[in-house]
Amino acid sequence: MLVPKEIVKGKDVKRFEITNRATLAEARNAIDFDEVVVNTAEIKRRNLLPCALKYALWALRPGGRLIVNDEGLMDAGPPPYVFPFNLVRQCTFKFLANDTSLIDFDQRGRIVMERHAPVLGPAWSAGVIFSGNKAELPVLHSCLDSLRNQPELSPEMFGEIAVCGPHAARELLSEHKDVRWIDYDEPPGDRFLICKKKNLLIDSLKNPKIVILHARIKLANDALTRTPREFDISGPNTSFLHNNRLIPYPSLTQSDSVWPGILPRRRTLSSRQLSDADPILLHERAGLFVDGSAFYVRRAAWKSCPLNDAIAWLEGEDVEWCSRAFLQGFLIDMAPQSLATSQTNKLSIPPNLGSWTPKAARAISIMRSGKSMMKHAIEPFFRKKDQI
Repeated sequence: MLVPKEIVKGKDVKRFEITNRATLAEARNAIDFDEVVVNTAEIKRRNLLPCALKYALWALRPGGRLIVNDEGLMDAGPPPYVFPFNLVRQCTFKFLANDTSLIDFDQRGRIVMERHAPVLGPAWSAGVIFSGNKAELPVLHSCLDSLRNQPELSPEMFGEIAVCGPHAARELLSEHKDVRWIDYDEPPGDRFLICKKKNLLIDSLKNPKIVILHARIKLANDALTRTPREFDISGPNTSFLHNNRLIPYPSLTQSDSVWPGILPRRRTLSSRQLSDADPILLHERAGLFVDGSAFYVRRAAWKSCPLNDAIAWLEGEDVEWCSRAFLQGFLIDMAPQSLATSQTNKLSIPPNLGSWTPKAARAISIMRSGKSMMKHAIEPFFRKKDQI
C-alpha cells in the first residue's frame, strides 16, 4: 500500500495529487491521506475521470478532503472531444455522492468534498459455484484448498467459505466441515439461470468483501492480500497454464456490447491483450466488465445493484451487470497483483512469441475487427431492394 509521505509545508496535511496515468496507477493502492486532489485536464481527456474519482475516494481516510480542479468550461451540448465542467460535475456526484458530503462548490471549476463513509471492513467471504457434476470434484477441491490458504478467510479473521450447488450433490462435500453448503436446484428448461444462482450465493454471505469463483478457478495464496483495500466490483488477474506457460485470461474486458441492443463498432479489448496487466488502458476505452468466473464485489455495491435474475448463462450476464453497475456509480476494475489460475480453458491458445505474444493477440483482434467492419460496410450493396 502507498502510505502518505508528502507533508505540505507548515501544515500537517498528508496530500496526494492525481494528474495523469502514472499518478492514477500509484493511487490504486494509496490509503489514509488527508487530502487528494484530482486535476482533470489530462485525466478527463483520457476518459479516466470515474477511475480517478474512485481511487481518490479510497485513498482518503474518513474525514479527508477530495478536491476536483477543472477549467470550468460549461457547454450543454458539447462537440466531440470536449468534456465540459457540467459533465465533470455530473460524474463527480454520480460516483462520490453516497460516500462524501459537499463542502465547497465553485462554478469556475472547483469541487471540494469530504469523505464520511467508513473504510471498507477487512472481513472476506468466499462463494464457489458448483455444478454438482462428480467429474468436477478434483478442480473444486483444488479451488477450496486455494481459498483455505487465504489468511483473510481464516476463522480468526471471521472469514467464511461456501459452495452453492444442487441439493443432490450436498453429500459430495460432507467431509469438508469448514465449508457451508447452499442448495440451488436449477429450474427445468434450456437456459441456465446463472445470475439467480450467484445472487442466492452472495445474499447468503455475511462479510463486506466477497469473492465469487467458478469451481475451476484457483486463487494464488496471497490473492486477497494483494487486492486494494477498497473496491466496488473488481477481479483477480487470471491466467491458465498451457505447456508450462501462463496465458492471460480475459479478467477485465472493454466492449461496446455493454450498451443493450447497440451494434458494437469498436474492437473488443481485454486484459488478455495487455503486456503489463495494467487495467488503466482499458479504463481509457470505457465500457468494462469483469469475467463472471472470478470476481470481487463489495457487498453494499451488490445490494444496490444485484445481478439480473432474468439473464442466463451465455447471454452476457456479466456484461449486463457491470454496465448497469457502472451507470449507478460503481467502478468496474481489476486488481493486477491479485493472481488466479483457471484449471481448464475453452479459449484459443495464442502462439508463443515471448514478449511479442500480447502484440500478436492485439493484431489478431484488429484483423477480426477489420473483417467484421468490411462485411458491415459492403453487405447492404448485396441485399435485394425489398430488404433494405
